[in-house]
Formats: sequence, C-alpha cells, structure tokens
Amino acid sequence: MTSDAGAPTPSARHTVSPHLTRLLLEAGVTAGLDRSAIARVPGLTLQDWNSVRIPTAAILRAWDLVSVPLRDAGGSGRAMELWRPGSLGVWDYLFATADTLGDALRASARHFDAIADPIDKVTVVRDDEGVTFGWDGPYRDDVSYPLIAEFVPSMLLTAAAWGAGRPLTPVSVQLPHRAPARHRRLIDLYGTRRIDFDSDRPSITFSAADAEAQLPRADPVLAGILSSHAQRTVATARRVLGWLDRFHAVLESAFAAGPPELSQVAHRLAMSPRTLQRRLRQEGTGWREEVDGFRQQRADQMLRASSLSVETIAARVGYSDPRALRRAVHRWYGHGPAAVRSDPSCTGSPRRGDGEEPVE
Repeated sequence: MTSDAGAPTPSARHTVSPHLTRLLLEAGVTAGLDRSAIARVPGLTLQDWNSVRIPTAAILRAWDLVSVPLRDAGGSGRAMELWRPGSLGVWDYLFATADTLGDALRASARHFDAIADPIDKVTVVRDDEGVTFGWDGPYRDDVSYPLIAEFVPSMLLTAAAWGAGRPLTPVSVQLPHRAPARHRRLIDLYGTRRIDFDSDRPSITFSAADAEAQLPRADPVLAGILSSHAQRTVATARRVLGWLDRFHAVLESAFAAGPPELSQVAHRLAMSPRTLQRRLRQEGTGWREEVDGFRQQRADQMLRASSLSVETIAARVGYSDPRALRRAVHRWYGHGPAAVRSDPSCTGSPRRGDGEEPVE
C-alpha cells in the first residue's frame, strides 16, 4: 500500500519553512560556521520570522555553507542533536498526536510542505517488511545532496522516536550515494547496521510492529486540529522574494513598455549587464531562456483565455512580426496557435537553444 503526500501548495512552491532553515544554520554555527557568511545569502535574513517562507535556493546555499563544518563535526546528525519538540514547528507534533506511528508517518508526508518545498516528493509505503517513508527532491545535482539525503532519515527517526516515547531501531535505511569506505558514523546515527547504499532515493523503514503500536499521546481531536493548522501555516505564510523573484518582477514590468533589453533590466536591478548574465547562469538559466519563457507563459495565457488575434498577442509579448510568434508556438508545442487555442491538452515547454528567435 502506498500513500502519497497531498497536492502541492502553489503559492509555496520553491520555498521552505523557516524552522528547518533555522535548525540547519544553528547546527552549522555550532559546528564552526561564521555567522557573517549567513548574512551574505539573500533570503536568509528573515529566517527568524515564522510567518515567512524561505526561498529553496537560499536553503540550498545554506546547505552548501554548513556542509564542510558539519562534515568535520561528524555529519548531518549534528542538526538533529539540536532538535527539540517544536523545532520544526507544527510538523513535529503530528508525531505525538497520531494514533499509531504509521498514521504519524502518513500525516507527516501529507504535510511535508510545512517544513520543505511542496515540489519535494514523499511517499509512505506499507509492505511485508514494514512501513517505509521515502523522500525525493530535484536537488540531485547539488553538491550538498548527499548530506541532505543523509539528514532526511535522521530527521524522521528522531521525530518518530519522540512520538513513540521510546528509542526506535529502523529495519533499514536507504541512501542514494555510494557506500563510503567506513560508515560506522552512519550506523551510530541510524541505530542499524542495515544501510543500503546506491538506492533510488533516501528512505527509512520501520518494522510493522513499531508502525502499528499505539502512540502514548494519541489524541485524534488534537491531531485533526494540528492537521488543519499545518495546512493554514503553509497557505498563509508570506513568501520571501529571492533574487530570481525580483528579476522576474522587473522583467515583467519591462515587457509592459515593449521588448525588454538586457541593459535596461540590469540597470533596474542596479547591476551591470555582465553581472546580470553571471547571476542568471548561477541560477541555472540565462537571459534568452528567461525572455523566451516569459513570452511563452504570456502567449499561452492569452491564446487560451482570450479572443485576441495572433497579431495582437505577438505585439503584447514583444514580437514585432506575428510570424515570429507562430514559429515560437510551433517550437514550444509542436503545433500552431490555433491548435493551442482549441485544445486544452496541448502543452509543451521551450526547447532551449533550438531554433530560438533573436530577442527583438
């Protein structure tokens, strides 16, 4: 039996909880990280505000900052050594009020966006071996991914043991990276010798007996209240704008006056065109990709939700010639504007660098 997390909260996409961010940075500082390095990362300055959501790009940068001091201090387990009930906000208490550990794991999966990015994928799978909580995020190419993958089972084990009111020994832990020459530290961290490396994703498996045991503080009424509260905290949190968010806002504003120019947008962001291009490369994108993506988004909206002519839409998304828009639509969707307008199932994505028209 498989249980998936609930539908992502659109407004919270690409953001994470300030609680998780604080715990991570506190562990880094305890391990020797200079606090001044934190202040230089956009998006982390408001980590002490519980009513905000931190950009995922910022916490990935935080993982990069803490990776060396945490590794030198013994690994990601140092973060959960600092954990206390409530350190991760309402998410922690889902483990105390559920009827069983299996119920707690399913509730924590449904509300994983209360601490992490809603685009992360979590599953709870029940089989003959027990109950497995699995996690996956689109960060496999990030240099800190092995440390993040190591941290997730540790976080689950700590919260689950607190909810159960006793130490828990997992059946197994699965990690996606290669086995180190020695992994005694990981055996001590998870309390089990069965650590399977080169797995598809990080996960932790609890025995069926542990998963089905009644939790000592089970309270179904309070569990329901906490579930509603977890949803509300995500839905009402204010998103902290990261650098790329500010760039998108300026780009959208620039389009209102006609086809945007790189130098114009760079000036409004108080940087040189070369610096702007460098910052975009650091975000894994580029000027042409961003302009093309914005054009597709706006053209898609107008084709599907209005009766505006192709000529009018072309002008509004910055094309001086409607033929350029028709070529772009074919590149994006493999069909012309008429097919996109008439068929809701017609979807696609820009093919970067593939016959892309010059920015006009």
